[in-house]
Amino acid sequence: MLRITFPQVGIVLSTRESPEFRDALMPIGVTMMSAGSRTEPGGYTGQGAHSLHLTVKGRITQTAGGVSKADGQFEVDDRRSPNQIAAALRAKGLEPVWKDWDSAILSV
Repeated sequence: MLRITFPQVGIVLSTRESPEFRDALMPIGVTMMSAGSRTEPGGYTGQGAHSLHLTVKGRITQTAGGVSKADGQFEVDDRRSPNQIAAALRAKGLEPVWKDWDSAILSV
């Protein structure tokens, strides 16, 4: 009913949701699903894994509690890779469409 009433409204499923919940909602016309998400600062570049620091007034200082790696900004419940999500979509007779037109994604 939502898709009939509001056809232009997108439905986005993030990796915060469980795999079972996301799989159950796939057939209702989901507009976009994230996959392989990294939520820590620098997660896609690896910068948060090796050089985490705190900057105070332009100077690098020690982190509180000896933290050496960036934590995620939220918990990821669905840890499936993009290929696994694509396979789940295909198993339901759906066609995955990749965001492959963005040069920033292609250069990673």
